[in-house]
Amino acid sequence: MKYRLIATDMDGTLLDKNSEITDFTREAVKKLIESDIKFILCTGRPLKGVEKYVNQLGLDCPVITYNGAVITHSRTGENIFSQDMDKEEARRVYNLAVEKGTMFIIWSQNKLYASEISEKTAFYEEITSTKAQLIEDFEEILSAGITKMLWYDDADILDQWVEELKLAGFNQTTFVKSRRYFLEFFSNKTSKAVAMEKLGEYYGIKREEMIALGDQTNDLPMIEYAGLGIAMGNAVDSVKAAAGYIADTNENDGAAKAMLKFTIEA
Repeated sequence: MKYRLIATDMDGTLLDKNSEITDFTREAVKKLIESDIKFILCTGRPLKGVEKYVNQLGLDCPVITYNGAVITHSRTGENIFSQDMDKEEARRVYNLAVEKGTMFIIWSQNKLYASEISEKTAFYEEITSTKAQLIEDFEEILSAGITKMLWYDDADILDQWVEELKLAGFNQTTFVKSRRYFLEFFSNKTSKAVAMEKLGEYYGIKREEMIALGDQTNDLPMIEYAGLGIAMGNAVDSVKAAAGYIADTNENDGAAKAMLKFTIEA
């Protein structure tokens, strides 16, 4: 099979533990692009949080952000696809976060809002390259449309809450962990897989001609959707179980090695 499009997660996948792109990975991506393979960043981050990497890699293509809720062309700013959360269910997520006393984040119109200004907020601002505003009027934010919400807490506590949420009757909202301590909420009308499907239509590329790489449960949809799903060596067990190939870890350039193996070196 000749693969024509690669969609890769960033944190824990393409990036090393310092959230950087190694020279080896940068050269691998350059080879892929020169071979006319569409290389797509697919992340829970906002567009602002990927600009640095778009520039480092010299990308001129769409990027999938907010776990698939938004697809934007990295150079032209063209909005290819976007999907907000259901308003009533977003309100429920907000009320539950307040009730549980967890720190939470809201993304609306590419603006970042936080329930508190703290070290957690500062860390999230750093990885997204976006300054947060304190949430003052939730209903006003809701009326503008919410792209994604996120709870930031202890990993074990979040795992417990995930089980509770499964019984809470959310019919229009997906909730998945993007990091051990991040639980993200977004419309179930989208996912990283839906975003890949949209790009398949955009480019005229079949799913069988796609590769997807990831490490966390928010990557599962695209791992299962793509013609070849690749799990990182550091991926959670459910992602490894769904993958067609398990790569080396993100600390050992696993994503770059795997991408080359099934394309340039095939």
